[in-house]
Parts: sequence; C-alpha cells; structure tokens
Amino acid sequence: MSTIPALLLERLDRSPDAPILWVRAADDPTGAGRPDPEHPGWRVHTLAESIGHVSGLARRLASLGVGPGVRVAIIADTSHLWIALDLAIVSLGGVTVGLYPTLSPDKLAWHLDHAAVHLAVVADDAAFAGLEPHLDGLDALVHVRSMQQDGRCVPLTPAEPDLPFLRAQAARVQPDDVATIVYTSGTTGTPKGAVLTHRNFTAVLAASRDAIPTQPGDRSVVFLPLAHSLQRFTVYRGLTEDVGGFVCTPDTLREALGEARPDVLVAVPRVLEKVKSAAEATAAARSPVAARVFDWAIRVGAARAHLSRTGRRVPPRLAVQHRLADRLVLRKIREKLGGKLRFVVSGGAALSGEVAAWFEAVGVRVYEGWGLTETCAPATANTPDHQRLGTVGLPLPGVSLRLAADGEVQVKGPGLFQGYLDDPVATAAVLDADGWFSTGDLGSLDPDGFLRIIGRKKELIVTAGGRNIAPVPIEKALEGGLVEQAVVVGSERRMLVALLSLDPEALAHRARDAGWAGGPADWARQPAVRSAVAARVEAANRGSQSTEQVRGHAILPTPLSVEAGTLTPTLKLKRAAIEARYADLIDQLYA
Repeated sequence: MSTIPALLLERLDRSPDAPILWVRAADDPTGAGRPDPEHPGWRVHTLAESIGHVSGLARRLASLGVGPGVRVAIIADTSHLWIALDLAIVSLGGVTVGLYPTLSPDKLAWHLDHAAVHLAVVADDAAFAGLEPHLDGLDALVHVRSMQQDGRCVPLTPAEPDLPFLRAQAARVQPDDVATIVYTSGTTGTPKGAVLTHRNFTAVLAASRDAIPTQPGDRSVVFLPLAHSLQRFTVYRGLTEDVGGFVCTPDTLREALGEARPDVLVAVPRVLEKVKSAAEATAAARSPVAARVFDWAIRVGAARAHLSRTGRRVPPRLAVQHRLADRLVLRKIREKLGGKLRFVVSGGAALSGEVAAWFEAVGVRVYEGWGLTETCAPATANTPDHQRLGTVGLPLPGVSLRLAADGEVQVKGPGLFQGYLDDPVATAAVLDADGWFSTGDLGSLDPDGFLRIIGRKKELIVTAGGRNIAPVPIEKALEGGLVEQAVVVGSERRMLVALLSLDPEALAHRARDAGWAGGPADWARQPAVRSAVAARVEAANRGSQSTEQVRGHAILPTPLSVEAGTLTPTLKLKRAAIEARYADLIDQLYA
C-alpha cells in the first residue's frame, strides 16, 4: 500500500510534461503556468511545474517547523494554491486540517484550538483580520501565514523548487500516517474531527478506479470545497491518473463548464438540481410553445435512455423523434455543460431520482454514490456496469455493508477513519470492536445488493401521533419548478408542514416573462407564483400516505444559503438553524 506523495511522484516519473491543472490567469500569481490557446483566459500547469511549486512550499513549511504529525490548517476557498499547499504538507508527513472560510472567527478559533494547529494559512488579510482577536488564546498556534502576497499578514512565499528534498521527505511517510483531519459539519452538535490516513485515501482511490474508470486525457472541473473529503479525494485521483482539472469556485462554475468542456464531473446534488431548474426556466421564459417542445424532448430522451439502459431495442419511430429532440433541445443543454460531458458522479447528499433521470434523458449519465467523511468519501457507487436509478449503488471493492435492526447502514472497509480526534467516547459510539461503523444513515438493500438511502436517523420526524417519518424523500418530491429547496417540519406536531425556498433564477425568468415590477420578495407574493407552488405541493402529496402529506407550507422570504447560516458549506440543510430562524413562521402554519 502506497501513500499520497508516493503516488504523486510515481506519476511525475511517468509523465512530467502532462498538463494537470488549469487556472484562470487572474488567479495565477505564481506565474508558473503558460497561456493555453485552446482555453483563452486560462493558464495550464504541467505536472512537473506543479510539483516544483509543491517542493518549494515544502521547503518553506519545513522552515516553519512542519514535519511528521504537525498539523497545518488551510482556511481558504478552493484554489490551485490550496491543492499545492495540501500536497506539500502531506509530503512532509504533516497533517492537513482544512477549514471552511465561511465559518465565523470564533468557530475557526475553536477548530484551530481543538486540532492543536501549529501553522494556519489564511486566504487574505480579511480572513486574518477576523481571526486576529482570537490568536492569543490559541496556545498551540505558532505561525499564521497568508496566501496573499502583498497584505498585512506575513505571506507564505515558496522557497526555490527542490525536488530531491521533496522525494526524501516523501520517502519517510508511511501508509498508516495521518494525512488529514476533516471536521464534520456539527449541524446536530459539536463538530468532530475525523482522522484519515494515507492508507484510507489510497484504498478508496484504488477501489473507485476499478468501479468508475476514467480515460487518458480526461478533463474535469474542481470547484467543491477542498476542506471536504469528496473534492480532496477526486483531486488525488486526477493528480495520480491522466486527468486534468480546471480550478474554479461554485460562483464561476457555469462559465467554467463552457470554457473547460469537461469529460467527467463530480458534483453535489444541489449543483445538478440548479442545472435542471435553470434549463427549465430558460425554456419557460421563451414562450409556451418552447416550454412544450422542451418537455416533449425530455420525455423522448427519457424513453430512449430507459430502453438503452435496460438493453432493449429503440423503435425506429422513437429513434427519429430522438434525433429531432436532440437537435432542438437536448444537444443545447449538453453544450451548456461543455458539450463533451460523458458522466457525472453525484455525492455528498441524496439525489432525487427525478434529477438523475432528467440528466439521463439529456444524454449525460449520472452515477450516484454514497459515503461520509468517516468513510473517506465514497463507500458505494453506481457504475457503468451496474446502475440502478434511485439507489446509491453497490459497495466499492473491499467494502462490506449491512443493516442494523432499525435500518441503520453499517459499513466496514479499508477507507474507514481511525476515529474522532481526542474523542474516544464518540468514536466508541459509532465504531465497534470488529471494525463496523454505524453511519447514522437509514437505508434499505434490494435483492441485488443496491443500497437506497432513506435519510439520517437524527433527522427522523417523530410526530405527535408517534409516527417516524424520514423528511428527505418528501423534500425531494417537493423540489422542482419554482421550489429550489424544501424543509419538512413536524416533530412532536400533529401534521407535517414545509418551508419552501424559491429558485431565484426560475423566479426571475417568470417575472421577466410576466412583466412584474419590484424584486424577488414582490414576485414571491404574486398569485401565479403561490398557485404554482401550491400545485407542486399537491403533486408531491398525491399518492403519499396521509401521515406523510404536507398539510401546510410557507414560502421563505430569502433563499437558503451558506452565508445566512442555513446551509452547510457542502450545501446541506442546517435543520436546527432553519427551524430556529423561522420559528414564528412555523408556528403560524400550525396556528
């Protein structure tokens, strides 16, 4: 079993001149990359150039006391500098502690103290200014450096590239050395630091490579938070295989997709849902005829995809219809995604079967997977050879699954974390002596072993009548059209109600088409909007058991967001925060 830096150096020896990372010219202060004529505005870095930068960073970090077991925090958005810094840390045997820059300064200070961080690297002076008042209380913290080269905080400037030094340091790193501490979101309590080793990552890399292989020369887009294990895992796969990545942020993803023209993409469900809703809103804004043609094309694409997936012949009439649908609608949607996208891997949260089927209709396969921070990203996945919509697939090679008596999913395998940092009680509560991890997710296994996730145990709604209801399937049924996100509420209440967050883009399209004055808050009060939302709720209720039907709903005044504290940095619902923020609105629904 190898280590992350060993795999990286092996790849360097095989193909030093391979293009590996693309960075917007404005975001490339190192100047190491070169302009790429095929992608104007982007600079491309070869593997040799990138590793040279990593070796210079490693030299600088070593001078600051970073070595085996020393913890270094990175507090910044996704960037090629984040990637290089992480690789330098783990090549020295150090431990990367990735922290979300959206955390408040007091929460950042808590994480730095809990992890006993020796060096913290911030994005810029603004991040340093927020953290500065807390520095005196952090006993383990010795250094703070900034990625910004001309600010008030001391910059982290790489030394001269020194590949022999990097090789010597990487040779000392062992598979069972800790590579990173990844903190859980803490949405239901105090955050916990999951301890992950090099062996955890390399085992999952090998297993996922067998399950979902890439092709030499594939391109992807790196945009998810690197503080989360999913994007970190995919970056390691790209760097150690022949897959290059265009680095951007979620805010610039749409533009980057068109410019990068990726072959593969790893995303969270919210991103896929927004692509779908944006396409639908664009069609609806054009004209009623365009909307009908759009819907027809999706139906045709779905029918053809279903037959193809189940190995059945496509009738000649459907084939002709599909060629027309593809020319009028489907191809244009794929072009918005770059035009070359073969498949998307979705992870990090539950994906609606409706969304997966929509992408399949468009001509882009979506392979949904499942895993947690504690499993070092994926533990199961749908694959090109074994796919079942509505499930999160089969266990990856080396992974074992079972269900507890109450339906909780338990997992065992080489990707499992080593425990929670300095928290043996919390570790013992989820990790038994035989190595089985109780995930907290409720699920079911079909006769062929495909796993379906129902929801989190801690999120179960226990009604006043004693019924246990998983909110996620109901929320997914409510989402779509104008409804971007739904939050179902009902614990210790006599019925379920829902808080609904509207899709800003779909709402703006409708407002433009109807000529409404004012802004989003005014548009949300329009009778047509309220009628459309009510119809969505009614459709979601249709066919559900009476106890699982939503009996009341309210449209939220503003979208849920990370900035408002209602979503995690990985775009999951922060239920407790949402219910506290809108407690009066919820009470009005029950009144």
